[in-house]
Amino acid sequence: MGSKTVLSGTFTDTSLPIIRNDALLSKGSLFLFDPSHSMGGFEGTASQTVVPNVAWKEASALMPGETAESLSGKVFLNLEPGEIMVERTAKKGVHIVNSMVNQTADRNWNIWPSGKILDYMVANGATHKFYVSLWTKRTRKGIGPAGSVFHLFRNPVGTMFIAPDEALNGNGRSNYRTVNTNGGVVPFARFTNTDVNGVTGSPDLLQLGAGMLSSFSGATYRNKQGSVILYRAYIEDLTVSGRTYAQVDALDYELHQAAFAAGGRYYDDIYTDPSTLP
Repeated sequence: MGSKTVLSGTFTDTSLPIIRNDALLSKGSLFLFDPSHSMGGFEGTASQTVVPNVAWKEASALMPGETAESLSGKVFLNLEPGEIMVERTAKKGVHIVNSMVNQTADRNWNIWPSGKILDYMVANGATHKFYVSLWTKRTRKGIGPAGSVFHLFRNPVGTMFIAPDEALNGNGRSNYRTVNTNGGVVPFARFTNTDVNGVTGSPDLLQLGAGMLSSFSGATYRNKQGSVILYRAYIEDLTVSGRTYAQVDALDYELHQAAFAAGGRYYDDIYTDPSTLP
């Protein structure tokens, strides 16, 4: 049985470390999707499923009055049997499998993080810098034009503000990193991130998912999308945290490597072979 010790009194030493709910979090954290995390878990893949934001406490300190509920996300989708399949992997990831031959419409599965986070980024974006990262596994390659998995952009115009998985950023990206752990041969774990030096204009849609999403939709994109497992996505306000892109990148990458290495929490995950959906 576990035990809990409650310390009385007030701590005045500001040099003491703050123990947060994840090793990556800081006082600038806005959003952390991680369904294998004890505070980020959710069941199934159904529409309107609430998806916890592991970083809600840090985000609420920047948005007074907001709660775990108001800073969570929700699932939105357009599914059809035989055209797209969505499942939870053995290690809690979300596996989105797109058919390469059967799609007749814009099929997708995606999460909309809280609009409060989008509003915060727009309100502060002209002067703040952000770090955005994504952990995925590619299980089947797509062909032709591919949609972004994690993005902030203007809809329906399609101006991209954040898309770390596609190396796109219309607001002064100065750093970008993508790592394939298997030389690009599927399946492979993928770590990718970018910084965002200002979010200007009027982005109005923040999405994390796969399939034909938003401006990546229409006949041009059907039967061409790859299949992907979503494991983790993160946003930090670097201006608030005081950390540099290099500092967060190094820590994030270290956590990623440990998670996918032998014995790591995402190592040797079990999921359906995408070839079962032609």
